[in-house]
Order: sequence, then structure tokens, then C-alpha cells
Amino acid sequence: MKKINYLIITILLLSFVFTSPKNRFSNRKSQVPVLEEVRNNQVFRDETELNSFIESIMVNNNLPGLSVSIVKNGSTVWGNTYGYANINDSILVDQNTLFLLSSVSKTITATALMQLWENQHFELNGPINNYLPFIVNHPDHPNTPITFKMLLTHTSGIKDNWSVMPYYDGDPEIDLGYYLEQYLVPGGEFYSANSNYSNAQPGTNYRYSNIGAALIGYLVEVLSEQPFNEYCNAHIFEPLGITNAGWFLSEVNINEVALPYEISGGNGNTCYDIGCGIYDENNPCACDSECTYYGDCCNDYEEVCGENGTGSGGATNFSPLNHYGYGDYPSGQLRISAHDLSKIMLAYMNDGQSQGFQLLESNTVELIKSIPYPNVDPIQGLIWYYKNENGRTLFGHNGGDEGSSTEMFISFSDDIGVIVLCNIDNYNAVIQVEDAVFDFAEETTFSVLGDVNQDNLINVLDVIATVNLVLSVEYNALADLNNDSQINVLDILLIVNIILGD
Repeated sequence: MKKINYLIITILLLSFVFTSPKNRFSNRKSQVPVLEEVRNNQVFRDETELNSFIESIMVNNNLPGLSVSIVKNGSTVWGNTYGYANINDSILVDQNTLFLLSSVSKTITATALMQLWENQHFELNGPINNYLPFIVNHPDHPNTPITFKMLLTHTSGIKDNWSVMPYYDGDPEIDLGYYLEQYLVPGGEFYSANSNYSNAQPGTNYRYSNIGAALIGYLVEVLSEQPFNEYCNAHIFEPLGITNAGWFLSEVNINEVALPYEISGGNGNTCYDIGCGIYDENNPCACDSECTYYGDCCNDYEEVCGENGTGSGGATNFSPLNHYGYGDYPSGQLRISAHDLSKIMLAYMNDGQSQGFQLLESNTVELIKSIPYPNVDPIQGLIWYYKNENGRTLFGHNGGDEGSSTEMFISFSDDIGVIVLCNIDNYNAVIQVEDAVFDFAEETTFSVLGDVNQDNLINVLDVIATVNLVLSVEYNALADLNNDSQINVLDILLIVNIILGD
């Protein structure tokens, strides 16, 4: 190992002496950013077909913006962005665009709690009341303790009472701990025994709970003795090299956050009147939620909604929504780019490690993947869950909210993970994109950035090859680790960091 280090140091010294000041730009299109992958011509034709399909889905389903990322065989291997982060200001989605994750945020909330479990701060089957500054008891089953595992599997008996779960214009104006105490404890400002708790005994029935997920975030605060968002910054984002993500708008550059949108229409009792409906020639019964509500989907679809699904045949009206937040913010308020989110997903595919950092121990990841209550819910892990889609068994989480539709799922059988983030609520369209991206990832052989000589290893030979590129003023996209369209000493240093990190 010492000999290799000496050789690397020697090469670096030479590269500093002979680095040319000239830049060499690639012929890659700026609107198709490459994250950590380079393709040959044959695969590029497949990518073109994928991009055309995604763009058609966006047009047919009225999606303003989209960001996609693929992880495969231990690396983030591909990514692309489409459409607009802000239509009125003509701001395109790019690799740095942040999206509201909605419920995909819960996977990061669970990650934070499980880090503390690894450090023996609590037992999964232990009562949460042993740690909270207030007492949370199910009103119908006060002698059955609510445990950490129940919160992580949505079996706690805590349910969402939307009448006291308001949205705020911008960041929430209420403290997390105060909000949860007032929601969960008798006599609280937001308390209702019948509306805030189910009838089931804790641990015996599945009921998806945003408030339960928020309580996980608050337990992270209590156990770590620091605010939940600050804990995530220090123990998840910063160690993974994620510098632009945040639970609050005040933590990020708001100009880089995709604006949430909804489709605007009139008022009435038909698709034509309200100007809605999503037409898909492959699925003529496809309608958005409003058409479903009014029962105007199939038998008179073209007559009522028009050939292009807009009713009057006019242009789609995208209505921007204000950036918003809510009191139970650990359940869905994280904003992050698809590329940075892939660093977190990678840890769940790589025995808990990503970017040279051990985010979770491998046995913890396996525990999160387990099914604690198979008789209650056979697909629910610890916050993460399983689904069957298009013949694949996938593990991950989705999200949906006003102006947000998100997917993050892993196919462990072929070591592929896919992230799709969108700034409008359209689950069906995003699922179509997700399926197509999984197909593309399964069929494509990717070359990993840093493997300059393409021998399936990143080692000192790649450093030497990169030095030669610098000296000869040649460009090779596999050596452009910082994706700045030039090869110089910074790329050499990044390759060395990869080698030393291994």
C-alpha cells in the first residue's frame, strides 16, 4: 500500500507541473446532464428512446418538471432532468434542482432514528414514553405501550386528523415538540381521542400515519439532544457530501427549489366544465382525480374531455403553488435533488455505505428490510416497504402531496435503484416513468466514472491514464469526475480520493 501511495504522490506532483491551462469541452448536451456514467453509441440510442418516452408522458400527463436518477452495481450511473422548475421564469430543472420529497422524506427520518438505535439509545420494542417529555397513551388501550417498532411500522394506533394538520405558507410556524404534544396528549389544543387515534390496539393493525412519522423525528430530537433538522445535517447530509438539502426553506437556496404546480380549471360537474382529464392513447380510461370524483372517466371520455384531455382543447394551465410546510414536518418536508437522494439510496444497496461513509451498519439495513409484523402487514418494513410493480419486487417509498409526486425504489434482485421526482401530483404518470427507467437500467451496461481504462477497476492505472489526458490535452468523459467538461488536476485528485476511500 505504501508503494502505491508514493506512486500516486509522484504522479500528482508531475501533474501539477505539466497541467495545461487549456480547456477541453465535451460534445454532451447541457440539457442532458450525466451524473456518474458514460455510454457508448448503441446504448445512447436506447437512452434517446427513453428520453422521448418520458417527454411524451410529460406532455400527455401535464407534468411541468421531472428529475430522474439511477443507481446500479454500487454507483450512481445515470441521471437526467426534464421540463421546468419554474415555468413563468423559464427556469429548467437541472441536476441541482431540489424537489419536495413528500413522504419519501420518511426514509431519511427512519435512517436518523436507526442510527441512534445502533448507538444503543433505545430498544425497538421499548416504550416511547420512557424517552418522551410527555406521555402518549392510546385512549382506548392505555395499558398497551406504544413502541418504537410500532411507529416504524405504522401500527401505533396514531392516525392523521387532517382538520388539525394545517399547511403553512413557507416554513411551519410551530415547534415540532409543542405541536405533537398538543396533538397526542389529552387536553391539548389539537387533541381528539376519536380523530387522532384509531380503535385498534397498538401493534395489531396497520394505519399509515404522518403524525407517527413526525413523532419518530421528534424522538430523534429528544435522544440526540439537538433539533431534528440539525441532526440530519450533521449525521446524514454532511458526511455524504450533500450540501444543498434541507427540511426547511430557510436552509436552502429557494431559487433552486422546484415550484409546486397544480392544473387549473373551471368549476362544474363534468370533465369538460372543469377542464381536466389526462388522455393517454394506450389507456383511454386514464383520468385525473377530479374526473374520477365526478365519475366522468370512460364511457364518454373523448366527448366530454376532448381528444387531448383538456376539455376545450386549449393549452394546459399550470397554476403555481406557494412553497409550504407543516407542523409534522419530519413526515414529508425534506427538499433535495434526485442526485443527492441517490447517495442515501445507495447506502441501502451497499451494506449501509455510500460516498466512503458508513451511514448504517449492514445488519441495520437488513433489519429495516425485514417484516416485523407479517400477520398485520406482509409488505411493511421499518418505514420502507415492498411493492410489486411490472413484474418486479421493489423496496422503497413513494410520496404525494400538493404539487409533488415522488418515487424511490430498489430492485435488489438486479441491484438497481430508481428515483423519480416531479413538481405536480400525478402518481400514475410518475409510475409510468419509473417502470420505463427500471427497464432501461436493467437492459443497459453502464461504465462507471473514474474507470478511465475501462477494466472494471478504479486504481492507480486510472490515475496514470488521467495524467496522460491532462498532458496531451485530451478529453475522456470517464475522467471528468466533477463534470466540468475539462480534465485537470481536480479530476486526478477526485480519482485518488476514490482509491483511498476504498
